[in-house]
Amino acid sequence: MSDTPRLDAARADLIAKTRQCRAISAARAEVLNSGLAANLEMPHPIFIDRGEGCRVIDADGNTYIDTSVGFGLHMLGHRHPLIRDAIIERTDKGWMFGIHTTAQMALAELLKEASPCAERVVFCNTGTEATFYAMRAARGFTGREHIALFDGAYHGAHDYGMVMAQPGSPPEALTKLPMGRGVPAAITDLMVMLPYRHRAAFDIIRARKNELAGVIIEGVQSSNPQPHVGEFLRELAQVCRESGVLLIIDEVITGFRVSYQGAQGRFGVTADLATYGKTLGGGMPVGAIAGRADIMNVFTGLAAERGVFSGGTFSGNPLTMAAGTAMVSHLKAHPQIYARLDREGDRLAAAVNGFCAQRQLPAQMKNVGSMFHMFFQRGPVESARDIRADHVAAEKAFYLHALNRGVLVPGTQRAFLCDAHTTSDVDTLIEVFCTSLADVEADGLFR
Repeated sequence: MSDTPRLDAARADLIAKTRQCRAISAARAEVLNSGLAANLEMPHPIFIDRGEGCRVIDADGNTYIDTSVGFGLHMLGHRHPLIRDAIIERTDKGWMFGIHTTAQMALAELLKEASPCAERVVFCNTGTEATFYAMRAARGFTGREHIALFDGAYHGAHDYGMVMAQPGSPPEALTKLPMGRGVPAAITDLMVMLPYRHRAAFDIIRARKNELAGVIIEGVQSSNPQPHVGEFLRELAQVCRESGVLLIIDEVITGFRVSYQGAQGRFGVTADLATYGKTLGGGMPVGAIAGRADIMNVFTGLAAERGVFSGGTFSGNPLTMAAGTAMVSHLKAHPQIYARLDREGDRLAAAVNGFCAQRQLPAQMKNVGSMFHMFFQRGPVESARDIRADHVAAEKAFYLHALNRGVLVPGTQRAFLCDAHTTSDVDTLIEVFCTSLADVEADGLFR
């Protein structure tokens, strides 16, 4: 990062008021390897002690407006009394049995009612597990082995999700790469890379339909939230249907966030299978696969009948089911939450984009309702193929200034609003983001 007196002062101020976080960071290095992008780690990680509403308090007692909200899962904010009380009530009855409980039925019925594609539901523990099992189900149902996914997507940390497109390769013939070491080439070979929001994707599906078990796509790419993806999703569903290829919509982030019915409901598309996580669990670890009964029935087969296996010690555990039922029931009863968050998300993006346009800054904010992401570049950003690292120093300085002013943005830079963010809180976000951009501009870092 390019140093300037203003940036040095902000960094020094942040270090001075986060001494305990700095000490914890040093101690952590002797014990833990970081596998979690919790924050931007400038100049060191911020360690959170507690949360309340849309705010978190670090180990030094500093309070931040949180735009991570648990990577988007806290639709109602931290420590919401409804969720807290549901968890406490459940603990009085026991929290792990290893066999089915009545708590599973309540959340399964809510998910079946909310998800346009859900005729049957299977619970697991994470969104990663959900997409993994959905791919397995697609293979088991169709008898085919290949799965197609889109450039710029993230479908969890299992090997089948750890495949990306080579930057700069043509959309009609994207080159595949593993996301880091440890992913076998044999697995990468089973994945077909499609260009996001490009018609070549449909041609590839048609050409390879006899080997494709399914196509998986995020309802909205969290790394690139585009508000006008509905037409592409609907045409993709039609192409998959005509080609006999299963459509898997990854609703791990979008489920119960972009609408009560997720991306499927918001954009008017129905998947064959959908995966869920995050918000569904009310802040507890959760994953779920939902879909057509004939496909989901592959999970019920015994090994002798060559069924598809799914399982996990904590799948459908009572604590998660209680928290999830409380969350989803509240969202069902209060649909106005979505309308308000859409308005506030649009207002935030419009204000930041207006500021950038007025000052001709190479920065922009994309959002779909309460999901938002900053990009530090000029020109349209329609897919991952358009994303460039044009102003890295400016980007890092922006997030440091925002953090020093009391706004926490997750290290993934995928940010969210929740129902606990008030109009006043969004006003503060606008002020902090615009002031931080002005500081970056004044220091000449947009070069």
